[in-house]
Amino acid sequence: MNKLFLIGFLFIFMSCKAQDSNNVIITINSKNNYYFKKEKLTAIALSKNDSISFKYKDTLLLKVEKYKMNKLISQANFIYDSNNKISNDYIFSEDYYDYYEKFHTRIPYKNEYKLLDRDFVYIDTVLDQIEDWKKYCNNKSEKKIFEFKLNENVRMLNAKFSPFVYGTILKNLKLYVTDNLLIEIDAILIEEPNGEKIYYKKYFEYDKEGRLSSSKTVNATSGKIESQDKIEYRKWFVSP
Repeated sequence: MNKLFLIGFLFIFMSCKAQDSNNVIITINSKNNYYFKKEKLTAIALSKNDSISFKYKDTLLLKVEKYKMNKLISQANFIYDSNNKISNDYIFSEDYYDYYEKFHTRIPYKNEYKLLDRDFVYIDTVLDQIEDWKKYCNNKSEKKIFEFKLNENVRMLNAKFSPFVYGTILKNLKLYVTDNLLIEIDAILIEEPNGEKIYYKKYFEYDKEGRLSSSKTVNATSGKIESQDKIEYRKWFVSP
């Protein structure tokens, strides 16, 4: 009887482990918690009272719901065409466009939970405005450098997420990539309306599994750290 109980327990444990092995809860700066199921962001807990949930069909984000005190306070439904695209004239209520942006990042860096870092979304917005941006990549070495010396200013028109505290115009952008991981960003920005030129660097660190573990933005002129994030990962389990 004891053997049968033990076998049954092990079977249930292994089934739960296999089912939940890709479920990860991520905490940024000991504050916000992000819940992932197999690399899909399913919920964000902003506090004990505020949370956001995400619903999908395959890889497409269909709905975002916001809750306060466990009550639904607002929601947005995303409608796609036959090519799985949302039309340019689609109207997003409140700030729901920010969430849609996060799920359509095309930066070719292997960061398992890249949705967490606003810089990937921001860079993607910039690259949308640069034709044939892939030609800037040097693929001949392990360390790749994407450098954009722009002939015209690229404004942060739709980028609500930015790795830079100041600056409204981007003049130069350099991305350092090692083993397909974004390690450093160098950028020159022009702050409006005074036209001041600002030099920024941003650094990324990863854990042994290649997941983003920390990042910091530094004002290269003053040496001041403008922002800094620490990221922790742990597993979470769901009842069958």
